[in-house]
Amino acid sequence: MHSAARVCPLCLLIASVASLYKSVSSYSVKSAYRLFREVRDSSPSTDEVPSSRPNKDDWKWLWDLNLPPKLRFFVWKCGRNAIATRARLFERKCALCPLWPLCDENAETVMHCLFYCPKACETWSRLGLVDFFPAADSSFADWFFNLRDRSSTDQICKIVCTMWNVWIARNGMVFEGKVFSPPTVAILADRDSQRVKEAWTSGTTSPSSGSVGLPSQSGSSRSTTLSPPGPYSKVVHCDGSFVSDAQVAAYEIAIANSHGQVIDGKAERFFCSSPIQAEAVAILNAVILAALDPVPTCVRSDCQRLTIALTQDPSLWPWQCRATLARIVSILCVSPWIVVEFVPRRFNAFADWIARNARLDLLPPEWIVIADLVAPLL
Repeated sequence: MHSAARVCPLCLLIASVASLYKSVSSYSVKSAYRLFREVRDSSPSTDEVPSSRPNKDDWKWLWDLNLPPKLRFFVWKCGRNAIATRARLFERKCALCPLWPLCDENAETVMHCLFYCPKACETWSRLGLVDFFPAADSSFADWFFNLRDRSSTDQICKIVCTMWNVWIARNGMVFEGKVFSPPTVAILADRDSQRVKEAWTSGTTSPSSGSVGLPSQSGSSRSTTLSPPGPYSKVVHCDGSFVSDAQVAAYEIAIANSHGQVIDGKAERFFCSSPIQAEAVAILNAVILAALDPVPTCVRSDCQRLTIALTQDPSLWPWQCRATLARIVSILCVSPWIVVEFVPRRFNAFADWIARNARLDLLPPEWIVIADLVAPLL
């Protein structure tokens, strides 16, 4: 009865509106649907610049692109003005304010969020994509489908990956309080673009979940111990090892070049009171080393709790290592070329092996020299 009471007023409203456009007072779903389409088409949206409606060939070209399904679906939603920007939600009476929260000056439309926002502009500039930037008076659909005639497949792939990562960074800022860092977004967009291209060359199909375009790692023995370097000049793997009986810990740092070869490292024993402290000290020392050389560097840790904590409010940090995390964040704020990310333990087995042996004082002095021999065996 309660559900019927909620539905009936809506049905009566639809019938009364539909009767204004018909000579007879009969009601049908088909006539109401036709009415709503007429009203929608005759009322221009306040969210986007009016555009010519894409035809079937346009959408067919989009769905035929060799991109992961979630990227094609994202572009489709943008072309249909269906992503949940504040301007769109405000138009639907689902938000109190249409302004973009980063500047509070412009309405957050699809075009402003992905392109015209200063942070987004910097991201596109860092990737060298300013030549493909949309004009101020163009809609998303007009701009994107015009790329078909003036862009290569590789360029379209990079453009779509950039839009996707800008949107992900936007959601992280709005819903999780993360910092929108254009250098980081640019690195991630370039990484995703490279992974999609690698999937093309390896013949793997585009995945529907997980990392964008991540190809299979089954062809390399090293991939079971060190994660792929991606677009970074250096990758710093770090790990901490702790034993509660003696309150003794050790951290390990292994620096790999863009080919995944270990070129330097550091291991040291110290005292602490918990495993989370050992992991935090490992990340801190890795970030300190990465800050010395201003090249795109990724610090990878298998402690997901800490990698997530670095993107959260300090009040949510683990109390055992708040001071250490504060030092890490202070370094990251002045070192935009550093990215800290989580990596599964199976890709960090080499760092874990070094840290455990360092804690037990069993690490050979020449472990850097033999690193490339040991890593594939773990």
